[in-house]
Amino acid sequence: MRDWVEVCIAVTPETEEAMANALFEMGSEGVVQTQDSTPDMAGLLTGYLPDDEGFEAKKQALQTLWDELCQLGLASHPLRLTVRPIPVSEWADAWKKWFTPIRVSDRITVTPSDMVVERTEDEIVIRINPGMAFGTGGHETTKLCLRALEREIKPGDRVLDVGTGSAILAIAATRLGAASATGIDIDPETIENACENIGLNGVEDRVEVYTGDIGHPEVRGPYRVIVSNIDVRTLSSAIDRMARLLTSDGVMILSGILIAESQLLIDALQQAGATVENQETLGEWWLCTVLASCRKTRDGR
Repeated sequence: MRDWVEVCIAVTPETEEAMANALFEMGSEGVVQTQDSTPDMAGLLTGYLPDDEGFEAKKQALQTLWDELCQLGLASHPLRLTVRPIPVSEWADAWKKWFTPIRVSDRITVTPSDMVVERTEDEIVIRINPGMAFGTGGHETTKLCLRALEREIKPGDRVLDVGTGSAILAIAATRLGAASATGIDIDPETIENACENIGLNGVEDRVEVYTGDIGHPEVRGPYRVIVSNIDVRTLSSAIDRMARLLTSDGVMILSGILIAESQLLIDALQQAGATVENQETLGEWWLCTVLASCRKTRDGR
């Protein structure tokens, strides 16, 4: 089991959004903002990043971003950043600092696994224990995907979740009426956590998750809905294979992408013979839907 690092950054009002987005991009789905006692600072941002070989590069990237913000006149102080290792044994308490019930839409609420919430008759409550995987509904891209699933899922659908993480999207799909959902993720520890969340929501008979990529033997199309909330480069490299797994009336829901990077995916879709049917944004993040009917074969038919 891997450990995590708690990262705290003192921010000004002008730098707060940029630094928070950077933490999100680096994999910290939860970012907590607290007040700072220093007059020239807006507060402290706290995020959690994997303690792996890539951490030092991410730390340097935060420094580089801060330097750029200073050059733009948005800050005039050196970066004030502190890090604290969070052992696996402490993670169960650490994530509770930022994970509270999240009202994603009129129908969907995501809540910590051990919290009791009042619900209406038609409300869908999804219980999540983040474990060592992120995917709680708090991030803009997760919200966008959940809302898109709410619109697109039809009773009896087969769903594929590429980069399933905590399995929140696969779970939501079945709770919304899909007959089954298959989730894949390259991280074995993430799959362990996904299995726990599947059990918490009582959908073991309809959701299966596997360690691997889209070439896994248990990925057996066609699927009426394919959803993926991963980074733009990984998504772009898999888009052609994903499109080939759709039913003739199917739809792909694609996110995990900054607005500034959306053209990279649009280009990959065009190369795969697909076009964007719909686009949505939330904050700095972007989602698109692609219909199977908008995809042509390579010879143009």
